[in-house]
This record gives sequence, structure tokens and C-alpha cells, in this order.
Amino acid sequence: MQVLEPLRRNKGHEFVHVHDEGWDGREDRFLFSHARQRGYEALIALDVDQLVEPVEWRALKASGLHHLSLRQGRTVRGATGLARVMSSFIAAMPYVLAELQEVDGQRIIEIQLLSASARHKAYNPRHEQARYPYWRGPSQ
Repeated sequence: MQVLEPLRRNKGHEFVHVHDEGWDGREDRFLFSHARQRGYEALIALDVDQLVEPVEWRALKASGLHHLSLRQGRTVRGATGLARVMSSFIAAMPYVLAELQEVDGQRIIEIQLLSASARHKAYNPRHEQARYPYWRGPSQ
């Protein structure tokens, strides 16, 4: 649910959690048809097994919904794992939405998990005079 607010910043699109619809605990095959009946065009899932079971993918195919998923793998744990998953969806969504507006028919979208490497560099401004020339001497 934490990723909903950033996703909702994609203007012209509505993002709703299954909990908001009262669909918690429903089997996926029924969830697909309910979502389509409510007018949704796509489903976002972390459940990688949705497309493994024939009864599930047949229900998805029959629904006509686009399916957006992210394979988490074994490296996604704790706060850093959650940050990677959320960031992956947030970063990909504008591109996914633009692509889906141009297609005819159903699509399966596999979002790539951001790498586990650091996405920043830390500098000590007292030791980086060339980079931070105005940072001289002790703090006042």
C-alpha cells in the first residue's frame, strides 16, 4: 500500500489496492474478473506465481487485463528490499503507462527490480575542497 501514493501522481490514471475494493483473500482467478467488471484495465502484482498456474493465466487471459509484475528474488529483504521494490514500480510506471496507451490488446509487463548497489555517493566536504570550495575550515 505504501507505493500507492507515488503511483497516484501519474495523472489520468487511478491506482487502487485490493483492500480498498474489499477483495482481500480472493483467489486471483476471481479477482481478475471482478477487476475487469469494475472497469480496471490492469493489475499490479508481486505474486510471481500468478502466471504459473494454468487456471490463473487462463482467467487473466479471459479478463483482458494487462498484468504488471515484478520478480523480487531472494535479495529483497528488509527496508532496503522494500525501497528497491517501491522504487522499481515508481520509476517504471510512467514508461509503462505510456506504452500501454499505444497498444491494442492485452500485455504482460515485467518490471525490472532495481539493483542492490548503492545509488549515492557520500563526500566529506572538508576533504573535497575541489568539489566544495566554499566549505573551508571548521564549522562556525
